[in-house]
Parts: sequence; C-alpha cells; structure tokens
Amino acid sequence: MWVNIYCCLLACTLSCHVTPGLTREVVTEGTQVTVRCPYYLQGKVRWSRESGGSRADILTVDGDRNIKHINDPQKRYSSQADRSLIILRASVSDSGRYFCNSYPAEELTVIPSGTIRRTVEERDSVSLKCPGDVGGSAVPTWRRDTGEINYGRNHFSHKDKTLTIREAEPADSGLYYCDGKPAVYLNVTKAQRSDRGKKTTTTTTTTTTTSTSRRPPTTTTTTMTSNKLVSS
Repeated sequence: MWVNIYCCLLACTLSCHVTPGLTREVVTEGTQVTVRCPYYLQGKVRWSRESGGSRADILTVDGDRNIKHINDPQKRYSSQADRSLIILRASVSDSGRYFCNSYPAEELTVIPSGTIRRTVEERDSVSLKCPGDVGGSAVPTWRRDTGEINYGRNHFSHKDKTLTIREAEPADSGLYYCDGKPAVYLNVTKAQRSDRGKKTTTTTTTTTTTSTSRRPPTTTTTTMTSNKLVSS
C-alpha cells in the first residue's frame, strides 16, 4: 500500500514539473533554427519530426555525442550544450511538428524565399492570389500545408485565380499552395477587443453660511462622486 502511495506522489511531482508547451515559428528557407525542449532535460534526448501524419527520428543527444538517425550529408542537424536541436539552413522539407523525448516542442513552418506574407485579424475576409508564375491551369487547385481548406467559408474565382476566405479564423493560418507551388503564407491573428472602464467624476460644491453672531462665516464643502462608463 505504501509503495502505491509513494508511486502516486512521485507521478504527481513529475507531472507538476513537466509541463510541455508547443511553440510555433515561421522562418524563411536558409535560416538557422534552434528548437528547444519545453522542460528541463536530463540524460538522453531523442529529437523527432512529424510531418504528413508520420514521425521520423532525427538524432539522439547522448552527452557530447549526436547519434543521427537520418542521412545528413550536409551536416545540417546538430545540438547545443542544453540539448536543443540546431537546424542549419532550414529547408521547406524541415516543416513539421518537432518532439523531444516524445513531448511536443515546436510547430515549425519553413517557407520558400520570396513567398508573399499576409496578416489579417480574425473575422476579416482575405483574398489570396496565385503569383504570376504559378497557376498554369485554367482552374487552379488550392491546398494548405497545415490542414484541409474549409470550403464552406471559401470562394474560388476561376477568372482571376483567387481564393477568398470569409471570416478568417486563426486555424486558417498556414502556407497556401496554388497548383502545387507555394503562393501565400497567411497569418490570422486574434482580433483586438476594446474594454470598457469606469471613470470617476468628482464634483465639489461650496456653501457659505453667515450667522448673526460675531463668529466668522461657516463654510461647508460637500463632495459628490459619480461613476460614469466611458469607452477606453
């Protein structure tokens, strides 16, 4: 019984100290990327990447050694002293979700050089257009790297080869392809909401009362405070 209680307490302690958090990063190809683990590391660390529904191991950091699990002739993958994963000259194929010891660490998106970037707020509408050298077919096909396109809120124009997203959501963010080639990277941010605050207005009224005695006039000050709602 005491063994079971000890195991439960140990598991609870570990769960309190290990709180993995997923970060997202968008970089242009050729950039050096550092992927860090979201919790304190001890012992061996195995880095892997998930892309297209499958996961592949990249390397294992064991002390001062890097044990690579993939073919890396250009030596683009290495590690730092804190066991972070280093990617030299990131390529589009490096996009995906990275794991350290099976814990999600980072969602990395690598976009080609020259790719158009668009940033809009949620609930706004945005039109994405095929670049001049893309969309050779009469009816271009659009797709997104991070998931399916929501056809219920989208409109395709065959005339000007555009994709219009109505009432964009943060989940619509990602790299959009037109006829299989990168066209636009869209970033949908949370809308800024204005808060309402309370402003206090103080009104001071002074009343002077004069008596018939030789005493000096008596001055009474009354302060009235009112609360008004104003837009911040």
